[in-house]
Amino acid sequence: MLTTLAFSFAAAAGLAFIPESCAKPRAPLHSRFFSALAVHAAAVVFICLAAFMLTGRVRFSAFVALALVGLLAGVSNAKYASLREPFVFTDLSLFSQLFAHPRLYLPFLSASTVVAIVVGIAAVVAAFMAEKPQSERPVFALVAALLACLGAAYAFAARLPLTLDPSNDQRRHGFFAVFVAYLLNGMTPATAARLRNALSASPFAHGAPRSSPDVIVIQSESFFDARRLAASIDPSILRNFDIARRESVQHGNLTVPAWGANTMRTEFAVLTGIDETQLGYARFYPYAFVRSACASLAAWFKRGGYRTQVIHPYYADFFGRERAFRHLQFDRFVDIAAFADAPRAGSYVSDQAVADAIIAALDEPRDKPTFLFSITMENHGPLHLEHVVAGEGARFHALGDDARWRDLTAYLRHLANADAMLGRLLDALRARLRDTVLCFYGDHVPALPHVFADLNYEAANSDYFIWRNYGDAPTMRNDLRAEELGLALVAAIGSAVQRETPARALHPTP
Repeated sequence: MLTTLAFSFAAAAGLAFIPESCAKPRAPLHSRFFSALAVHAAAVVFICLAAFMLTGRVRFSAFVALALVGLLAGVSNAKYASLREPFVFTDLSLFSQLFAHPRLYLPFLSASTVVAIVVGIAAVVAAFMAEKPQSERPVFALVAALLACLGAAYAFAARLPLTLDPSNDQRRHGFFAVFVAYLLNGMTPATAARLRNALSASPFAHGAPRSSPDVIVIQSESFFDARRLAASIDPSILRNFDIARRESVQHGNLTVPAWGANTMRTEFAVLTGIDETQLGYARFYPYAFVRSACASLAAWFKRGGYRTQVIHPYYADFFGRERAFRHLQFDRFVDIAAFADAPRAGSYVSDQAVADAIIAALDEPRDKPTFLFSITMENHGPLHLEHVVAGEGARFHALGDDARWRDLTAYLRHLANADAMLGRLLDALRARLRDTVLCFYGDHVPALPHVFADLNYEAANSDYFIWRNYGDAPTMRNDLRAEELGLALVAAIGSAVQRETPARALHPTP
């Protein structure tokens, strides 16, 4: 039996290169490192052995391993097509979100991928039913083989030269080897330790504000100046954004560590001031590794006597934010429960409703200044599910009603709403007696790869500005990285001069 198992599972490891080779970007088999081939083989045989221990079926176990590699490759291709990044190990932790929030994930799977998954599941069930289990299983030999495969996979994964750029690593070493190596290397205690060390060196680990204006930071979903795409886009679509930039202390392009999704990466960079290169494997989903109180922009304000809060019109447990934000020193999290009766724009709470919530929070009676971090949701995709009526595109662009511009029209509709939200907030903040600072930025560009391709534009950066309702500082153009934005905000606040006594200023504006 052991000879049969060895032959069958070795064959499965070789055959697994066939479905694995479909994953994009592709890596030629002949150019891969020996350590990559070893990780691939050890992982496939490990899956075969584990399936055999559970079912006692040899051919079925080999088929399970092949099907699993194929499934991961198919899901990776769907992600790569929409977000320009292969499937990585931290995406496994988001599978629970798939069932809780299917609209955010399932629409990105193509019809062919869904059909392949259904056919694959049916084939696995058929293979299980068709094969009778072995009456005896060499348990001790199987356990020893499992441990040997796991040890070999860990050893070769540690030796694999990885850049932690998933696309680049996959081109060199192949999809499955990189996926397994990331998983084994990333799920060691060293990942959490490296994150803790990086957070201890955060620019917000020490110090406190020298003045106490109210501070609002808005992370606008998928916001960027889309007028850069084409001259045919109506320039007035971002009229309030233009006004804010002209009146701002500072504005510019923002280089963000995300494209089309993975909001939490930009969010974490802004809130902690840490470059993703300092995070190691935690860069892909930093909130998963935040397990204790740590330095952040919120903590910096809290040391200065601020009340810190989050307003986000979605579920607090999404991305593990509720837990992570508690460790980032936010006192209060206002989530979708507070927006039960708020107007929607498409499938999500409107940006205007978020503006109203921000203004209401500022006007609450209190004896402390506030640091308010708001994350909008209206412009969250998938945009291809949005309803667009004939002729609607003419409101935003001159590209016509061709089907290929449908998603762009939906995006620009929400972008105009984000601009209207800015106008509402700026009017309210100008009228306040209390010194107030507004920092506004986009988390990433929208997931519109086909639109960018059709317009021959390589979109990557978002935009930001820092505005305040006091002082006469000249406007400065300064392009930043996401991890530098918090420091720019601190600098803008540090130059502030309090105009009135805190006791009076902290009461709601009449």
